[in-house]
Amino acid sequence: MAVLERLRVRAGLLLAIVIGLALLAFVLSDFLDSSGSLFTRSKFEIAEVSGKSVPYTEYETKVKELVDIQKIQSGQESLNEETVDQIRSVTWENMIQDMLLEKQYGKIGLDVSAEELGNMIQGENPHPFISQIFTDQQTGILNRPALNAFLQRIKDDEVESEETRFYLYVENEIYRQRKNIKYNNLVRKGLYATTFETEKQNLENSRTADLNFIVQRFSTISDSAIRVSDADISKYYKEHINLFKQKESRDIRYVSYEVVPSQADFQAAEQWINQIRPEFEAAEDIENFVIMESDLSFDEKNYGAGELPDTLDDVLFNAAKGASFGPYFMDNSYRISRLANIKYLPDSVKARHILLRAQQANAEQLFKLADSLVTMIKGGSDFAMLAMMYSGDGSAQSGGDLGWFKDGDMVKPFNDTCFLGKKGDVKKVVTQYGIHVVQILDQSRPSRKVQIGTLVKNVLPSEETDHGYYIQANEFAGKNDTYEKFMKAVEEQKLTRNMQVALNLGPMDKRVNDLQQARQLVSWAYKAEEKDVSSVFDLGNRYVVATVEKVREEGPAPLADVRADVENRVRQQKKAELLIAKINEKKAGVKTIEDLGRSLGVQAEPVSGIRFSSTSLGTAGIEPNVIAAAMAMQKGTLSEPISGENGVYVISVNNIAEPAASDIQTDAVARNFVERNYAARANYFAYEALKDLAKVKDNRREFY
Repeated sequence: MAVLERLRVRAGLLLAIVIGLALLAFVLSDFLDSSGSLFTRSKFEIAEVSGKSVPYTEYETKVKELVDIQKIQSGQESLNEETVDQIRSVTWENMIQDMLLEKQYGKIGLDVSAEELGNMIQGENPHPFISQIFTDQQTGILNRPALNAFLQRIKDDEVESEETRFYLYVENEIYRQRKNIKYNNLVRKGLYATTFETEKQNLENSRTADLNFIVQRFSTISDSAIRVSDADISKYYKEHINLFKQKESRDIRYVSYEVVPSQADFQAAEQWINQIRPEFEAAEDIENFVIMESDLSFDEKNYGAGELPDTLDDVLFNAAKGASFGPYFMDNSYRISRLANIKYLPDSVKARHILLRAQQANAEQLFKLADSLVTMIKGGSDFAMLAMMYSGDGSAQSGGDLGWFKDGDMVKPFNDTCFLGKKGDVKKVVTQYGIHVVQILDQSRPSRKVQIGTLVKNVLPSEETDHGYYIQANEFAGKNDTYEKFMKAVEEQKLTRNMQVALNLGPMDKRVNDLQQARQLVSWAYKAEEKDVSSVFDLGNRYVVATVEKVREEGPAPLADVRADVENRVRQQKKAELLIAKINEKKAGVKTIEDLGRSLGVQAEPVSGIRFSSTSLGTAGIEPNVIAAAMAMQKGTLSEPISGENGVYVISVNNIAEPAASDIQTDAVARNFVERNYAARANYFAYEALKDLAKVKDNRREFY
């Protein structure tokens, strides 16, 4: 671990020097140029955390590092856009978390020692990251020799290899996670439930009340009977502005022109398949012809009886080699199928293997080892023992046994070796996983298998068809460059079916309704002004023209946007005042809730078993204010009017079921239960509090 520790420290030191030099150059450039980047920092700033600017280049470097790690882990040379987007999101969360928490770690002196980290990697109970990589999937036992051999290779690695880079990433993630766990534990341990809190929570959970209520519903007063002034609305909005907070979002309308094949495109595809038919039916090398001419690659699967589609199975399975069927139309394409090959193969094979992975040695050494193993096995050496010693696959602990598998279950080179070989064969085969030394243990009885070569011509929109749709969209965008013209044109041109609305688009959204890859459309919406109209977007098989219908910025919504809601709240508040006055007038001299109900012309309704944690008040629905008031009342008393969600209430508590003193637990077990409830929320709320205080500014939408 000492060498690994030095590697990690050196990598960190080099990174610090590079960043330090970059920052020095940044500061000097501002000093030397009075109109420098201090005034244009936002153009290159992807985030701001606690007032500290995070350059786009710094974030993108972290993204690239994680992309490289994913490539190493997956063995892929390139990643699709969806995976890269996920990596960007993970990198963002990690970067913000590190910036917020490292500051807290420094304040309290929290760290993970080299000894502690080493124990988490090589100790009795390794970290789950390590266990996941080195535990045999079949036996569930940690392969400690493989772990030790891996760490030794890392230690001996003079030039940083991909294997070393991947390990350093894993080690760093373990380090980060451990510090985070320690910090969260400290936060949780700082939460203590007093005897009073424990007793109060137990009492609230156990105490129940039976009551009667009457309600004067807001609907008994018509809206037209209540006058709400602009001053009333403005006053309520200012006093309750936090009720109207909103997240940043956009609403858009868009017209889409879906590019679909024309009748001429169908005719052209049909004509092509008919013209090439004689040549295809005369071809001796069916596979090569399909590879050269078809829109779909040659299907190398060997089909058994009943495995082909019904018509092909009936016509071709028992036919002579070279027999054909078609042309026929299927899956939006014209096709001709021919019987390319007939083979007699087993349906299933039983085999075992030894997998030599690339990281175990260089290619030349691996091939030599594979040849040696083949020779040893043919000479009578114990295959199972060799598998346990050399195989890098999870089957090693069971002697490399793969059991029975069907044709197509394994990767093609391995599959072909097993199904085209003979029982007892010991062969060497290379796949993307490494070099396999495979022994065929048994095979089922051979049966007729066929390969079908299908010449496919997909019906696709031609360039002329595509261009025609583009011209339509471009003309629409050019002639209707204002919101009013946009909406009028949709109506006049009867494009209602082509128009869709997308509500509350977030700044980092990539999908808009059924438009899967619409990031450029969302990005435009966030740069445009309200009522702007876009140019034409090319989104897959659609041309789209959009207009921004609504812009919402983060923070309190403008009064104009929530005026109807505020007016309704003020109106309800005024109704409540009238109803409370009416109830108080009738309430004078009344002793029971039944009498009050009769004087108001309503009937008292009973509700039983109400607790402090209850939300529903019988048939009245969700009324938390009324329930809270009821739980604070004494038995036999008549409440003051209570303004609720649906009306004004008066309640009378008939009975209170107090828990016995012995039932109100305040011992360590009860207190621990309360503390666990606190702890369950501590991690999330502590981190969210740090984010709120840091005023994290997210500018990713400006770059992606």
